Amino acid sequence: MAQVESSPSHQNSLVDDRPTEPIVPPEDSFRALPEGALLGNEAYYVTSIRSEDGDCNVYGVEETRPIFPCPNLKCGHLANPTGKRHCAACGTPLNGVMPIHRRHQLQEYRAPSEVATAAQIARLGLNHPGLLVCHYFVEQPYGNEDRYYLVSPDPMPIVASSVTLPQKVARVLDWGNQLADALEYLHEHDIGWQQISPDHIALRERQAMWLVFSAAQPLPSDEADAAQHKAEDVAGLASAMFYLATGSDTYQSQANLPEAVVTVFEQVLGTHEITTADGLAKAFGDAMTTIRRPTTLRLRVGRHTDVGMVRDLNEDSLLTLELDRVHRSISRPIGLYVVADGMGGHAAGDVASGLAINAMAEKMATHLLVPQLSSDIDAEAFDAKIWLADAVQAANTAVYSHQQSTGTNMGTTLVAALIIGDTAHIANVGDSRAYLIANSDGIRQITTDHSLVERLVALGQIKPDEARVHPQRNVIYRTIGDKEKPEIDFFVQKLNPGDSLFLCSDGLSGKVEDPEIRRLVDRGRSPQEACEQLVQAANDNGGDDNITVIIVQASA
Repeated sequence: MAQVESSPSHQNSLVDDRPTEPIVPPEDSFRALPEGALLGNEAYYVTSIRSEDGDCNVYGVEETRPIFPCPNLKCGHLANPTGKRHCAACGTPLNGVMPIHRRHQLQEYRAPSEVATAAQIARLGLNHPGLLVCHYFVEQPYGNEDRYYLVSPDPMPIVASSVTLPQKVARVLDWGNQLADALEYLHEHDIGWQQISPDHIALRERQAMWLVFSAAQPLPSDEADAAQHKAEDVAGLASAMFYLATGSDTYQSQANLPEAVVTVFEQVLGTHEITTADGLAKAFGDAMTTIRRPTTLRLRVGRHTDVGMVRDLNEDSLLTLELDRVHRSISRPIGLYVVADGMGGHAAGDVASGLAINAMAEKMATHLLVPQLSSDIDAEAFDAKIWLADAVQAANTAVYSHQQSTGTNMGTTLVAALIIGDTAHIANVGDSRAYLIANSDGIRQITTDHSLVERLVALGQIKPDEARVHPQRNVIYRTIGDKEKPEIDFFVQKLNPGDSLFLCSDGLSGKVEDPEIRRLVDRGRSPQEACEQLVQAANDNGGDDNITVIIVQASA
């Protein structure tokens, strides 16, 4: 588990024919050892003194015995000892492989109580993926006084109390599931915690582990007392996970979390229905499955368009077309949501946006909804991206043909989302946008504007805030209707209960900043109310363009 680094200079420092001399004890019998000291039956070499106090010293150490990592990247075996000609795991020749001295952090204690639990774990031979088990030994480097040592990875994994908050809910559930499983393992071996906090949890990528075993202790011998102690541990773990998911160190039953997750925390911290670690592990696992692969999803839709405060004509158009069949208590909605921002002036921009959404509505009705009702669609064979590409092409053909026949300079932007079940397939051409507003991640723009200012931002020539007021912010280089075959960007976004998909024209995104969009969406009592409040906010900020917005809110 420790980081490995080569240290050729260290190899030479250990090659010394002089006899080993004992370390002379200082006046203070617990002062730190000098650099170069050998510990752990000469298994470790002190490279640095990291901290020193009257009860605990911390060192950087390296292993004195080198190992030879396997050069086969698919193998990854590290612990090949000196003298081995082939990897013990896969048989790859070790010729020319440079030796490595693994680095660790070594904690040195005066009192045996600081390492009592680690010693118990060592005696019991405990090993679990959810435990950051430290090597333990006792030695007398000065005279006859025992010192107690824990060898841990260097660098140490991130401690949960230091991560940014809130974390993604699915990841917190995964961590909680791992930690609860490890906690059950400890309880089975009569080890519990005095008090659980995020300081006791180490995180390495997607792995979560218990650490700081000085805070652990043997469970009471009385069965009832032990059960109570275990229940307190379970509640402590749930509180730590609630903190990581919400940023709040106080449990709130109405937390802004997916319903399945709220239920788990309520069963542990509210009603106390879950009191065992294995029960909590199962609850976390079930909730994780539910929010990642919801078996049913309902869509609530809000929509609003407005001419704004300056224009005389609204050239924006929108489309919401959906079918929601519930069969055997499972809802699998199908919906098409489109925002089109027309351009070209009277009898041009409004016509272009209208032609685009009409073409997509016809494609939806005749090629998706009717076959769906007759069960002619093979769900496994259906390719949403191809269907969406065909629908956008139909919109482009309608606008392009009209432009050619009338000689007008018309066009339209377009952002469209085809939602099937819990997955949104998104296409965009131009600078109308799609956002995801999620409980765990805040607000995130999914699409990329096909505009001059967006390119300038990407090139680092202007800042995002400058793009909002740039004199050429309305210049776009990709539209529906400007050529026979449009260039289309595609995106796929999973929807969890509580997420909102947000589509808008630049009349909204150019006047209301992202944090304010999220605030108004979260504050709205319904998607429709949120849409109306967002349009009002854009008008309050000047409303110098047409404003259109669609909110699709997913719920279990």
